[in-house]
Amino acid sequence: MNLKKLTLYSSVFALQGLSNAVIPILPELAGGDSGDVGVFSSLLFSGYFIGALLALVPLGILADRIGNLKVIRFGMLLTALSGFVIAFSDIPLILGIFRFLEGVGCGAFFPAAFSIIAEWKDSQQSLGEFNFLLNGGLAAGVFFSGMFAGFGIKTAITSFTILAGLSCLLLLSKTGELLSPDSNGKHFKRSESEISIKNQQETLLLPELKSYLQKARKTLFRTDFGKIWAISVLLYGTTGLLSANYADYSAGFLTKPELGLAISASYLAAMLSSLIAGRVNINYKNIVRAGITLAVAGIVLSVKLPLLAFFLIGAGGGTAVVGLITAVSRISSSGFVMGLFNTGIYAGLGLGPVIGSFFLEPFGYEAVFFGSAIILLTGLFAKID
Repeated sequence: MNLKKLTLYSSVFALQGLSNAVIPILPELAGGDSGDVGVFSSLLFSGYFIGALLALVPLGILADRIGNLKVIRFGMLLTALSGFVIAFSDIPLILGIFRFLEGVGCGAFFPAAFSIIAEWKDSQQSLGEFNFLLNGGLAAGVFFSGMFAGFGIKTAITSFTILAGLSCLLLLSKTGELLSPDSNGKHFKRSESEISIKNQQETLLLPELKSYLQKARKTLFRTDFGKIWAISVLLYGTTGLLSANYADYSAGFLTKPELGLAISASYLAAMLSSLIAGRVNINYKNIVRAGITLAVAGIVLSVKLPLLAFFLIGAGGGTAVVGLITAVSRISSSGFVMGLFNTGIYAGLGLGPVIGSFFLEPFGYEAVFFGSAIILLTGLFAKID
């Protein structure tokens, strides 16, 4: 692995590990025995993704305007700062604010990172590798959070905050400069729209943002992209609902280490499936369909077989996302379009658990989980051309 890939891959591992280290301890962070723990857990879980959702498009635009490297650096610095505050604060309002800001850091990182990878010659293979490390970080976050909960409820959060800080240093060093298009121009082919954006550097950001939002509306309602975006919302909304509430649902039959192991299995499966999906010679449409099918099976099995269920959910998500990103890259590889695609992922993760949490009291966990699986099944009927 070359230094350019090592820099980007190590950063996504640290960022994702920190984001997921809260999941096994959500009930404790949300107030422990509070009667509204389910709703508060969902809000704390979703705050991160709402922050990312709101940041993705404007920071994707900014990446096109000032360069991917600068935006990636900003995202990792904000992530490390947020992790530091969360690790040492127990005030619910502060935790919520900095989970939101941590999500903003994530929203800065991913459009720029995907834009860089999409222009590499081995982009599909690199997407698989990137998602392997992405899910590796997610798996490590939940696994070590559950395993180390007995030593201190925030031990894993502190550990991944340190890793994020080290990643910041790497990005700020000369090694980080390898990600700059100017230092490796042979591997980056800019589209006409990207060149046009570069030539408009002197224009004001707000008028440019308005122009991009108009473009976003047209792109989002373009038949192919609209379907891809909707599938992303369904996939991550339903699986996010399960992840946000499973700690409270399983409190009576899973210990913290067992919960961390079960949820980490989903990310280990996503790591493997991302690598496989990135290398197999299968049409991206069939890759997406296979991912949805696996995720639905996992949600249904979650009420009886948590380890197998989360493994299938992870395999489904890891498979589907490679196909979805490949489909998006056929439309455009710009930071703007990649950011717009990621809004679908984070809209699902941010809003799915919040909306679902309001149905928990009248219907119960199992009914809500089964209902979300039925909703996700509708994604199989979407035709991506």
